Amino acid sequence: MYTGVQSVWKVDADERSVMKADFRSSPQFVETLELYGRLFGLNGHVFSARGLCGHADIPDVYFIGQSFDGGFEDGVANRVYRVARAGGVPVRLNDRETRQIRLSANGRRLAAAAASDKTGSDLIEVWAGDRLVVSAAVPGRVELIDWSPAGDRLLLIVAGAGADLAGIHGGYAQKHSTDAPSWLPEVNWGEGEDLWRSIWTWDLAGEPVSVTAAPLNVWEASWCGEDKVAAVTSDHHAEGSWYAARLSIIDAGSGEVVLSHLPPDQIGVPRGSADGSTVALIRAFCSDRGLVAGELALVDAKTGSVEVVPTNGVDVTSVEWRSPGRVHLAGLRGHETVVADYDLRTRHLTEIWASTDLTSGEWAPVSYPIGQHGTLMVAESYARPPLLAEVGDGDLREIASFSTEDESDVEGHGAVEPFAWTAPDGLEIQGWLVRPADTGSATPLLIDVHGGPVSAHRNRWMARTRAAPLLAARGWTILFPNPRGSTGRGQAFARAVKGDMGGADVDDILSGIDALVAKRWVDPARVAVTGTSYGGFMSAWLPTRSDRFAAAIPISPVGDWHSQHRTTQIPEFDALFLDASPWDGSGAYYARSPAFFKQRTKVPTLVMAGGIDKSTPPSQALECHFAALRSGSPSALVTYPSAGHSIRVYPEYFDSAARIVWWLDTYVGGAAPAAEDKEARL
Repeated sequence: MYTGVQSVWKVDADERSVMKADFRSSPQFVETLELYGRLFGLNGHVFSARGLCGHADIPDVYFIGQSFDGGFEDGVANRVYRVARAGGVPVRLNDRETRQIRLSANGRRLAAAAASDKTGSDLIEVWAGDRLVVSAAVPGRVELIDWSPAGDRLLLIVAGAGADLAGIHGGYAQKHSTDAPSWLPEVNWGEGEDLWRSIWTWDLAGEPVSVTAAPLNVWEASWCGEDKVAAVTSDHHAEGSWYAARLSIIDAGSGEVVLSHLPPDQIGVPRGSADGSTVALIRAFCSDRGLVAGELALVDAKTGSVEVVPTNGVDVTSVEWRSPGRVHLAGLRGHETVVADYDLRTRHLTEIWASTDLTSGEWAPVSYPIGQHGTLMVAESYARPPLLAEVGDGDLREIASFSTEDESDVEGHGAVEPFAWTAPDGLEIQGWLVRPADTGSATPLLIDVHGGPVSAHRNRWMARTRAAPLLAARGWTILFPNPRGSTGRGQAFARAVKGDMGGADVDDILSGIDALVAKRWVDPARVAVTGTSYGGFMSAWLPTRSDRFAAAIPISPVGDWHSQHRTTQIPEFDALFLDASPWDGSGAYYARSPAFFKQRTKVPTLVMAGGIDKSTPPSQALECHFAALRSGSPSALVTYPSAGHSIRVYPEYFDSAARIVWWLDTYVGGAAPAAEDKEARL
């Protein structure tokens, strides 16, 4: 116990002995592993999928299935599967860790990018049905693959062996084991050939060929006709340079680059038309590479002229060409996940499916067009495990469900509902609410703030919410707010956080608490907050703005924006969102740093971080931990040495969930009021 601060919260030795490095014998860890074991399944059970694709003339659909082939400590396996569109049991096609898949336009060939047996290289495989036709090795990590319109060549984006990964993929630098002595230092010059991302092509006959090289960095790309490539590019390899990326048209033979569009903000998901005339893409104000949600823009590939088309209030997150004159899209509109087609000739948007009961996609809504009007998606909801689905004529048909046999036993872990309230300035704020089964009295409340800030909570499967189902079973209510800055409410709403991160968005969250208290659904004395990344920053920041928090659990937070700017892989992010200078000793870099302010009251603070995180380095968690201790609060700092941003790997994810439950059990209590116990501990 730190004795240099007066009125320290009393933490006895028994509690410190429980919150130790090996937490596996704790009741909370045992309970967590038991629940998630029933949700995820083991022994090769596919619990989720991504990359779902198919063709109207082909009886099967293909996807990357995710499973735990061994125990949880072995991590998630990603493998290629096929399953009949009519329904059936998925069949595994490969045994390599698979990154991407893409189906040719005629549906006859499937390309897969997978890890090879050789360190520092990947393997490209081409399948025809269940048969592996041809494969080739590529030096580096393949992050994207695309078939040419004729289906005879592949486009690849290859990241160098040392390139950083985006925050949503862990936010760390790739490293490879060597035979060198372990004491040798790492030497970082900030430059190197293995840090760039480049375009390669492969004709399926010879070896893959590099098309671009430094100083051009390619983040995303697709074919635009048979001989051109539409690409999101920048002049530097650094992760932060993505924020100023532009659209380029690249000759697939010579590598010649022509600037096509310099966007006002960020762009993503470029999709070139088969005839090479048009590039469909998403243009938006963004916080994270790989998570672009906003306007659907059509760019003339020759002139660079841009048309932003109406999408009925949908923030677009996924784009594909259904046919030469129709663009297929998915996105968010408030609480709704929406799938639609835009007709370039009639300039009309046709909504195919919209729902608050289900959503789709890992990070944001994703769908894949099939036939003239159909759609494929991996759908899910809080209480419904992921399933492969096909939508036609507005109806959703299940192809295959990934539920486990034990999943019928998970009742009593809360139910989700959309929720909305009014901020102090009159703006409507939305979110999702998980409520326990027994709501006869006011419950404790956990606020779970999403990352970003330009992102959004959705009606996602309970297993993806870290500790929510465990807490709901204990009688907790969990609010997943989408404050200003979130996606699904238009560009003005997203942009409202610029220059005010930690300002009006704080009021949005506090007013959400007020709304729940006014309904007598939650106990105002038992409110806790957690979140990762931007949510981690807010979890450290909110207790310095308000005295209503009984506990805080920042995960991968920012504590000091000054040091964050000088140690993160994305310094452009804080300069953009704080709208201030990191070289100014005053201003937002100081005024919005949680570590520079004491908590309003003594708030027990559990800070967790990934040891290899370069998005919000673990030193930021240390600053938050130190600030909590100096505020007189009990605080524990938990750093997972092999985890990246937001601690999304396994079994670290389960361990972090169990520690959240223990922390709230200990310092806030369950369904029964804990106020008397709290006073006794002061």
